[in-house]
Amino acid sequence: MSEEPIDVSDMIAVHDGMRKEYASLPLRVKSSGDGDTDRAAAVADHIALLGAWMQVHHDGEDALLWPLVRQRAPEHEAIFVMEAEHSELNDYVTLIGAQAETWRADPSPSNRATLHTTLIEFEKRLLTHLGHEERELLPLLAQTVSEEEYAAFGTYMRQHLTPAQGVLIVGLILDDTSTAQGERFLDGMGPDARARFEADGLPVYREYRTNFLSA
Repeated sequence: MSEEPIDVSDMIAVHDGMRKEYASLPLRVKSSGDGDTDRAAAVADHIALLGAWMQVHHDGEDALLWPLVRQRAPEHEAIFVMEAEHSELNDYVTLIGAQAETWRADPSPSNRATLHTTLIEFEKRLLTHLGHEERELLPLLAQTVSEEEYAAFGTYMRQHLTPAQGVLIVGLILDDTSTAQGERFLDGMGPDARARFEADGLPVYREYRTNFLSA
């Protein structure tokens, strides 16, 4: 266990992005018109982006963080709950992705309704999981792993997302969290990475957001 807790507050910013993006999806799907292939494609693309983000985030935690917590603080049963919740959420992400592709190919009322229902079910489970993690696991994580071990998780994320996905996800996080959390998240990227994102990545993200919202 670390003598001094490390700063894991950037995880809150990530969770804020996940909460808000998945919370917006049921309405985006429901409000899409029958046979509107352009809108279905835009939303399906966004769902694919969120799915990749969620999968890599969970895989990184399961590979690099939770095993250390389980090894160093085995008396805390919450870690086993987190892993079970990850498994359930990952199954939902796979299902949502498949249903979104079915809807993309055939934006019918029935396919839209199926996806809409699954997204609502998923959001409830996601909110429960993130609440558990923030209340029970993040304080423990901060006391259990080192700065270097936590930084390896960020490296894993960058290595397992494409540069284009990474730019869009950083933009979503900054849009969806508080200004203070956003600043901490940007600072955690390091000065060079932050400068590159602000100069080159932010315009790409803004164009994506504008096109997605107006599609």
